[in-house]
Amino acid sequence: MNISNYSDMGTLSLVEPHQVHGSVGPAAPETLGPRVLELSSILQTTLDLKQQIILFAEAIQNYLNSDGIVYSQKGIIEKYQVGNASSHRATYDLTLEEETLGTLHFYREMPFTNKEIKILENLLCGLVYPLRNALSYLEALQLASHDPLTGVQNRFGMDAALEREVELAHRQDTPLSVLMIDADHFKQFNDNYGHAFGDEVLRALANSAASTIRGSDLLFRFGGEEFVVLASHTEQDGAALLAERIRERIEHITAVRDTKVDLSVSIGVATLSKNETVSEIFERADEALYQAKEAGRNRVVIT
Repeated sequence: MNISNYSDMGTLSLVEPHQVHGSVGPAAPETLGPRVLELSSILQTTLDLKQQIILFAEAIQNYLNSDGIVYSQKGIIEKYQVGNASSHRATYDLTLEEETLGTLHFYREMPFTNKEIKILENLLCGLVYPLRNALSYLEALQLASHDPLTGVQNRFGMDAALEREVELAHRQDTPLSVLMIDADHFKQFNDNYGHAFGDEVLRALANSAASTIRGSDLLFRFGGEEFVVLASHTEQDGAALLAERIRERIEHITAVRDTKVDLSVSIGVATLSKNETVSEIFERADEALYQAKEAGRNRVVIT
């Protein structure tokens, strides 16, 4: 089975399925039965959330026919889908010790029988503990990949995302642009008002950029006063417009913590070329940023 990131919520809203709503929590190990214990053991072999959903979807096919499943959890952008969404579904909210673990939708063309519903509920009892472990691991990874000062993703997160987005853009033949953003004359804020105030300026800059980019764009703090935006499905002209909007929005920040500031950024933009590597597009965006600095700052340069 193949898994994909499922984000088109409108598709689900168009379906009028036979729905079964339930809340599934843990059961005592001695009541689960050998097949559920075996399933739980299999799922515990990985902490990767995607892989767990794949393994679970494959396992249930041994006991009943299902066209597909969709898993979602609050706070996780992706919805993980295995198979297809059909006209009928059974929906379960998963909980463990009052902790919400997400929602699973089971789909197929024909309604699930009462016997099959019981099978699903039994198998779900083998999922909750491994699922909680996977979610805890994902949370730890997210904390490690986020900048504690600004709240945006850090360089660790950027490296992984850039590799993924470049590979995806080449495979699907879709455009991708990289924006390198650097605060102009940032040192003056630390020198004149102290590093605590400089931190407030960085937060204001990050918040402004985050409120300007689209939901599909990714924002990272690269280091110091430098930030990076990955704009997927964005040609050069669209990336230039986005960069200009970010520059103008930040330029309109006139005060931080009731202190007047003169804040601006320089931005370098590069759009992925055919067969271009991660390092090559990043170097082009960095070179464009350098040119923007050399040309007088507070401007956008495109390569």
